[in-house]
Amino acid sequence: MQEVKYSQQKFEFYAATSLILLTLIISALLFFDINKHKVINLNTADIKVVDDRAVLGASIAKVVKTNHGLEFGCQITSSHLEQPYCELIINLQDLTKQKPFTGLDLSSYEQIGLWIKHSHPTQPGTRIELRNFNSSYPTKQNEVVLKHNTLEYLEAYVANPVWLNLADFSIPQWWNNRHNLALNNGGTDFSNIYSIAVAPSTKVLQGNYQLTVERIELKGKYIGSSTLITLLIMLWSITLGYIIRRLVPAKKVVVEAPEQPTQTIEFGAMSCPLTGALNRIGLRKCFDQLTPSDLHKLSIIFINIDYFEDLYPNYGQQTADEILQKFVTNIDNTCRSSDTVARWSTEEFLLVCPDTELSQAIDVANKIRETIQEASWPNDIKITCSSGVAQMYDEDLNDLIARANKALYKAKITGSNRTAAA
Repeated sequence: MQEVKYSQQKFEFYAATSLILLTLIISALLFFDINKHKVINLNTADIKVVDDRAVLGASIAKVVKTNHGLEFGCQITSSHLEQPYCELIINLQDLTKQKPFTGLDLSSYEQIGLWIKHSHPTQPGTRIELRNFNSSYPTKQNEVVLKHNTLEYLEAYVANPVWLNLADFSIPQWWNNRHNLALNNGGTDFSNIYSIAVAPSTKVLQGNYQLTVERIELKGKYIGSSTLITLLIMLWSITLGYIIRRLVPAKKVVVEAPEQPTQTIEFGAMSCPLTGALNRIGLRKCFDQLTPSDLHKLSIIFINIDYFEDLYPNYGQQTADEILQKFVTNIDNTCRSSDTVARWSTEEFLLVCPDTELSQAIDVANKIRETIQEASWPNDIKITCSSGVAQMYDEDLNDLIARANKALYKAKITGSNRTAAA
């Protein structure tokens, strides 16, 4: 008996020592914030430019490699195109020569740093794209398709270098519409990056756009802070449980079987950190928990903030973010308790309405539209929205979402502040 007690004390001593050492190591990792870095070699990358002359536009782009970096110039000229464009393309891999296709895996990084000198103070902003390849993306005539993970920023509001969070990147709605991706492929993906594109924003003004890309760097943590904190909490929770078990003798407790609780959907980290609406992962979880009877009368409402693209250049990111937050709050306060709102893209939201016929969903969409129109907004900005409504028939969820999206497009082309049904 004495030998067993001695062995237990020895075990507790080594366990306590190990716990203290692990706590010190984890605390040091959190305190020193050890990061990993990756620098994109601009000297060895394949550099090219693309402009709208390929589609009979009039813009002209050029790039020159210098000791200071990549000097990119673009003369944006109005033409028959609604949005003239030009792009600086930094190819990290050659898609025409390489099979199987393997790009750079940047999924473990958190930020991308851009050392860019701008000389276009009147321009509305800059667009950065990390273009990813995945064999599951649909192709046409053996065309290699790269997904555009995109973020636009106003250089007037940031320092040089600017560090952009990869979590803030999104997929342009036009790209999803063009390639008709399944819902599980609709989000950002940085696991197989082939090229980096730098370009004026989608609403660039006519004029001479010039910049010099001096350096591109990625930064991330070897072990995320949340992982370290979770590990620390888990270690001390196990220790506390062991101490309580040692101090408090076990008692036999008769436990009655509880009633079956009502099933609830917990989304946790599957929501948009800015607005609180579900993100696409949370939306997929919501769909997975719908029963066949829910799908029988399921309606979808696509909601788009009218002219949202004008808010960033005219009022800045802070005001635009406040409007997005209040927009979701107004939807939550107006829709029914059974409805669920998810953020589909920057200014587009999707409202899931179970057990709802098309006419009822149209009423909900109109009620939301009236609420948005009558609400007060920062800087006395007038905000309206347009909606596309569709009800589930003999189809899958991707087809339902596509029909609602087409209805939204019909509402947008007939004017703002409208509701259209598929």
